[in-house]
Amino acid sequence: MRILLASSEAHPYSKTGGLADMVGALGKALARAGHQVALVTPFYKGIAERFGEIKRSDLNFEVQLGPGQVLAELWIAEPKTGVALYFVDQPEFFHRPTLYHKDGVDYPDNAARFIFFSKAVAHLARRLPLKPELVHAHDGQTGLIPLLITHQESPKAGLKPRGRV
Repeated sequence: MRILLASSEAHPYSKTGGLADMVGALGKALARAGHQVALVTPFYKGIAERFGEIKRSDLNFEVQLGPGQVLAELWIAEPKTGVALYFVDQPEFFHRPTLYHKDGVDYPDNAARFIFFSKAVAHLARRLPLKPELVHAHDGQTGLIPLLITHQESPKAGLKPRGRV
């Protein structure tokens, strides 16, 4: 099966708690079980400097957010774990000192940041070489992805809504 994992954190690239560990381990376990697996996560500040294997791709795209369009760039890494990694880069949203908050206070635009990320993942699910049969959204930051995919279904994409949304 071709599986796309979407998470706001992924170990070792970004981590605040158990979500990053679980998503990183799940991707590796699914790949070892014979599945084709990719993971999409935000390209947070500092990731490029710590992980030299991540390279900018040729894929840039725009995401509708409110009345305007927000540009996204895609970065890619293919480590030896068998899991292709895709990073959605949008500096205004993701190049910050911490992932979700500063000094214990959530960033006021967190909703917009993760709506943008969810829309970017739904867009990528239709365009990545993997052509996923299943998109697995992890935690609240990616909760809109199944809904977006369901309402943007394309006959060309292999994605078909099933189960609960």
